Amino acid sequence: MASHCNPRYFLNPRLSLQLLALVASLTWHILVTESAALIQLRGEVGGNVTFHCPIANRELKFLYLQKGKIFVNGYYESKDTSHLAWKNTIMDHDKTTMHMYNLNVSHRGEYQCLFQYSGSSTTQKQVIHLSLTANYSKPALTVRYSDENHRSCLVTCASHCGYPGKTVMWNVPESQMWTLLNSSEMSDPKTMKVNSSSTAYFNCSNGETSISCSVGNVSSDMFSVCAPIDPPPVLRSPVIEAICAVVGSIVSVLLLWWRCKKGKRGAAAVTFRRVNGCEEEATVHNESNEGKEAS
Repeated sequence: MASHCNPRYFLNPRLSLQLLALVASLTWHILVTESAALIQLRGEVGGNVTFHCPIANRELKFLYLQKGKIFVNGYYESKDTSHLAWKNTIMDHDKTTMHMYNLNVSHRGEYQCLFQYSGSSTTQKQVIHLSLTANYSKPALTVRYSDENHRSCLVTCASHCGYPGKTVMWNVPESQMWTLLNSSEMSDPKTMKVNSSSTAYFNCSNGETSISCSVGNVSSDMFSVCAPIDPPPVLRSPVIEAICAVVGSIVSVLLLWWRCKKGKRGAAAVTFRRVNGCEEEATVHNESNEGKEAS
């Protein structure tokens, strides 16, 4: 598909030659008076602008807007030029004002408003310069640490689809030690919009700090770098926890069983002595008591 910025998209080759012949006859074989003051016109990519030609309240023989030698829009009293107009332009009902829509970067540049009053042989020219801008996306910061202990890191700031080209600006506290490594501005060959990026090296000797970056008039959020390393979280598996609970239960049961068994053995020994030697046990018991009373 032909680009809307390509002059061939707007002009039929045969009609273009006819129009160029008309332009030549009007601009090169008659006196052209150029206005001294340059009109500066500003617009945004994707937006609209309006061209005002400085016309007095007089009848016109012709008026047209051109970019270089390319017809943009206008009219001539004895010729129909509406079919030659760029498809993203329209002339106002007053026939002195033209609107241009859906601007892209290739529309920027110098235009001429050429006109001639009826009964005059002098063509007047007003130069209009159109400059365009496109807002960059909000810059994004990404960090990559160069070692596991966070002693240094590389931080990249990137912003996209702006115009004209703008360099990344870093906002870093004076106490922070850092070095700018590179900056780049790459233009898209189709849209001519620019992607801007930059990478910086940060020494983390002074600890954690907050930084930001900006491209044009758009700034990033504050971003923390050189943050201390948090201890890794302890991951506890449900399976391991279940096994630990079962093992704990088994140990508790075994311990309880061992204590019960030990108690039963002691009780059996005492019973045996009472059955087979109750008098001896009583004697021992009495002797034990007499020893306690004597003491």
